Amino acid sequence: MIRLQRIFRYEFWPFWLFYVPAYMNWVRLAILARYTTYFTATNPIMNNSGAINVSKFSYLSKLPTAWIPTTVKIDAKIDLNSLTTVLNENTLTFPLIIKPDRGERGKGVQLVPTLNALTRIIKSSPCRDLLLQSYCNYPNEAGILYYRYPNEVRGRISSITTKEFCVLTGDGISPWGKLIESNIRLSHRLKLLKERHADCWEIPSVKGEQKLVEPIGSHNLGTKFLSGQHLRSQALTACLDHWADQLPGFYYGRFDIKYTSWEALLAGEEFKIIEINGVNAEPTHIYDPNHTLAKAYRDIFFHMKIIHQISKQNRSLGIAPKRLKPFLTELLHTTTQ
Repeated sequence: MIRLQRIFRYEFWPFWLFYVPAYMNWVRLAILARYTTYFTATNPIMNNSGAINVSKFSYLSKLPTAWIPTTVKIDAKIDLNSLTTVLNENTLTFPLIIKPDRGERGKGVQLVPTLNALTRIIKSSPCRDLLLQSYCNYPNEAGILYYRYPNEVRGRISSITTKEFCVLTGDGISPWGKLIESNIRLSHRLKLLKERHADCWEIPSVKGEQKLVEPIGSHNLGTKFLSGQHLRSQALTACLDHWADQLPGFYYGRFDIKYTSWEALLAGEEFKIIEINGVNAEPTHIYDPNHTLAKAYRDIFFHMKIIHQISKQNRSLGIAPKRLKPFLTELLHTTTQ
């Protein structure tokens, strides 16, 4: 039944399938631009404008340290002594976050509880460059998509997504494993979740008790995405303008943030920018369960048009897109990792 429900809800469709109409629209825009890789001229600060093979650390590290969690980049071949030194020198304590420096869509992002678990994850990682990040325990998370035309001083917010972490409530009857198995957002990850929650999988849940099953705010990992479009305001846009001003050459992308309250965020307090995405950033409010497929494609096409327009302006300023051959080489390397 759950598998059937996932088929009929587009938010759970495979990425390649859901984006078929977008690929067709990309062909149309490429013809208009007379350049297949026109989008790579959108964000000069990012490799490929953030489409593929871009180091998160390269631009996240340009922000004031007070705005981001402590983040360090390591080589996956690091030995235990060097790893321990890195943790101590940067005051990184457990739990912490590990993620690929060049990953996307939540792949490889994990909350790590111990040093033993960390060394095991690093050893098994297919990626060479990894990021270690202090875990930000602010209760709220959001993704805010922002863009600014090169010939304008201020930008605009086009998408806000608030996130509802996957928290299950015990019914006093079913084991926690049964509750996880029957959850539409978790049923595709049962093997991993059974390993992670082995200590309580067969234990009957306590009625009313809540369990955070997945602390990572990724839709692929079970987090529910909700439209926060009603939260757009001039005050928020001013905040995003200030953030983007720290990144010369950044014109389109999504800031993923954690925060204590919306009021504190607008005041520039108690928030952390945990990640920034470029032209690969989706307007993730489209995955709200109440959104329709027609509106989702409308919103995707709208953002593709913005990327096309920004890249066109940048090209008129002398910023050339990456040529097709080196772009395809990087794409092939990325997909085979």
